[in-house]
Amino acid sequence: MIMKANYFLFLLILFPLTLLAQKKEFEGILTYKVDVKSKKPEFSDKYWKNILGAGDNVTVQVKQGNYLRQSGMVTEYHNPKQEKVYMKFEGIDTLFYQDYSSDSSTLINISKSNETKKIAGYDCNAITIKTSSATRQYYYAPLLYSNPVYDKNNKISRFDIYISETSSIYLSESSEYESFTYSEFCTSVEQKSLNESAFKLPEFPIVKFNYEYLLKPPEFNRSGGWIKYLQANLKKELGAKYVKIPKGQDEAMVTVIVQFIVSRTGEVKDVKAINKQEVHPRLAEEAIRVVSESGRWKPATYLNEKIDQVMKQPITFAVSKG
Repeated sequence: MIMKANYFLFLLILFPLTLLAQKKEFEGILTYKVDVKSKKPEFSDKYWKNILGAGDNVTVQVKQGNYLRQSGMVTEYHNPKQEKVYMKFEGIDTLFYQDYSSDSSTLINISKSNETKKIAGYDCNAITIKTSSATRQYYYAPLLYSNPVYDKNNKISRFDIYISETSSIYLSESSEYESFTYSEFCTSVEQKSLNESAFKLPEFPIVKFNYEYLLKPPEFNRSGGWIKYLQANLKKELGAKYVKIPKGQDEAMVTVIVQFIVSRTGEVKDVKAINKQEVHPRLAEEAIRVVSESGRWKPATYLNEKIDQVMKQPITFAVSKG
């Protein structure tokens, strides 16, 4: 009887300790302030914000690995069971998706610091994850537990690395890409039970995501088309003067690569030869001239909104003997 009593006493002590060891997953709503900054002079902050479909804020609902993110022109449904992110863009009756495995960027470095920061009332730790596509710094709240099992295969923005290292909800993220930076800073955390119906996918046709579905490129307005315009207006005789035929050959050619912007108003601007070190200055000047004088275009649109669009056009000067 003594041994049996001791055994039951051991179970009674172990059981509450086990309960205490089990962390409660965060469930609720987070609100973040969004900031996007361009790193390229030819692109504005607004350009990248439009491309990302981002608004000034993002609201995130979280429940058992499901995330519903709503910001600007896009609503995202992160579905751990299907291992997909579904995206619904405003004004488009189609549901796009990306697989959790779609990001092929590789891990370069993980660094944690002793720096802490209080965000939305929570003490946060810092971690920086550098991959081949971006460098991301997070401040995460250990008190807001997120079970890493849900996102263990979620390689989009290499979230699998972040969650395996922290098992926590982040309250600040700053991502640096080659052309822009994107950041989210949490302004409120509301822990509450959520209805699963919030994460139900809308009933629209489903296709794999491609930016071409959302981007309509600029259109040259003059009759005959862009290539015919270039052929008719380029001073081809300059080739005979500035393109040298190598000894032993019968012909030669030089290509000027012209970069320009068709603005959201259709204006052609910031025209330049991006390989001017490789070509004669007079040929670069002529290529720039013919593009600059092309007149007003029909601007590009992204998500049906007019945007600036960078264009590149190779212009070739050729010469032959005889």
